[in-house]
Amino acid sequence: MKARTLNRLCCRLYAPAWQRFSRRQDVGRVQRSYLKALLARNADTAFGREHGFAKLHGYEDFARAVPVRRYEDLAPYIDRIAAGEPHVLTGEPVTLLEPTSGSSGGRKLIPYTASLHREFQCGIRPWIYDLYTRVPGADAGQSYWSVTPVTQGRQYTACGIPIGFEEDTAYFGRLEQHIMRRLFAVDGNVKFAGSMEAFYWQTAKQLLTCPALTLISVWNPTYLTILCDFIRTHARALTRDLPAPRALSVRRAAAENRFDRVFPALRVISAWADGSAAPDAKALQGYFPGVLFQPKGLLATECFVSLPLIGETGSRLSLHSHFFEFRDAKAGRICTADALTPGRYEIIVTTGGGLYRYAIGDMVEILEVFPDAPPRLRFLGRSGITSDLCGEKLTEEFVQSVLISLGCPDALLAPKGKQYLLFTQTPVTADALDRALCESYHYAYCRRLGQLRQAAVIRVTESPRQVYLRRRVREGMRLGDIKSAHLCADEGWQQEFQGRDVFSPC
Repeated sequence: MKARTLNRLCCRLYAPAWQRFSRRQDVGRVQRSYLKALLARNADTAFGREHGFAKLHGYEDFARAVPVRRYEDLAPYIDRIAAGEPHVLTGEPVTLLEPTSGSSGGRKLIPYTASLHREFQCGIRPWIYDLYTRVPGADAGQSYWSVTPVTQGRQYTACGIPIGFEEDTAYFGRLEQHIMRRLFAVDGNVKFAGSMEAFYWQTAKQLLTCPALTLISVWNPTYLTILCDFIRTHARALTRDLPAPRALSVRRAAAENRFDRVFPALRVISAWADGSAAPDAKALQGYFPGVLFQPKGLLATECFVSLPLIGETGSRLSLHSHFFEFRDAKAGRICTADALTPGRYEIIVTTGGGLYRYAIGDMVEILEVFPDAPPRLRFLGRSGITSDLCGEKLTEEFVQSVLISLGCPDALLAPKGKQYLLFTQTPVTADALDRALCESYHYAYCRRLGQLRQAAVIRVTESPRQVYLRRRVREGMRLGDIKSAHLCADEGWQQEFQGRDVFSPC
């Protein structure tokens, strides 16, 4: 009863955001109104003065004055913020710098302000309201939201700006955080467990003692499958303190991989399911037959792009969060949200955190457009995840297809010098791997020229996905932000497996 009361209190708080999102509205007017206010607020910043914000009178002026940018173009401004200079990108203070979840290496820091935090709320609130009011029983119990383990002390820039959120729940507002802490099935203190093994142990123990777990919200579906595998492997020890009937049912269900029976009150799992996460999402659903699986909308470190709605395929553009532009994948033409037609686009976003016409590198498919409502879309994948040692131009999507064809979808491909190494628990021959990679014209050309050595296969006993998550967390990424990856452009992965029964190359 207490959980239902608190969940409904949250819904009451979120009702105005839902009403604003769901009412009929002029998409173009909403977006241009946001842009006008943002430019006025930040006209007297270093970036605003350089680009003449005070003289811009609409979107067309803005598009002419400000070129589309990648992170590298904004890095000098962010370096100035990190050094303590005020009013560089935004008129309001930068409260923290959040590390991105870059899958191809290289940490990037995204400025967060109070305005950006409110913009995330414009997407989170209507999503949760829709979820709790339309899924029977979802509001009746506690929920599990992913927690990021702390592998090092809190970091700060030289001038004292914090690097990274203290908790994943910082996306929520202050009042909601206070309410939700009473609803969380896992205490936030597990982040101080000291090791990944201890972190999984404490998380699993608390989940198994939760009286009624009705919602699980994680980002990477791989993380939840790893947690379930941990529970299955350690079921006897984890259930030692549980009442005998509950302990017996957990052990039996975990042994059968029926985690819907381990958590019988569970109603909804929310996780990534598009792009490279699709195979992992499908595998996760096999652990929880009969439980509603809701693919997440598109949420990046930099911005909140879209939110899913119960009963709809894809997700709806979070119209009130930021100013959005879309670059046509074929023609390269850029348009605003009110001028979209179905097709494939790259997202370009302008936010209250000081990112202006920022190409986040995510590709989406516009599924449906409406005259008086946000368009419906789905995430396709990253446009920028590539590895290019000498012109081979391997992409995440291509490597994923290769690994699936070889029967090792959980493997990880990474470079070492002028050679690629495949870390896998599944037997694969180096010849088979190299033939599959040579289906890429550029890779085959580099092999013929002798620029690349034949790829090698490294058999490992530990899951490459788990090792990947552990390294990214150690590098400062939040566990909740780390997207699945089959291809990494950075080196040093052999060291991650050292001392973990690495087999000789096949």
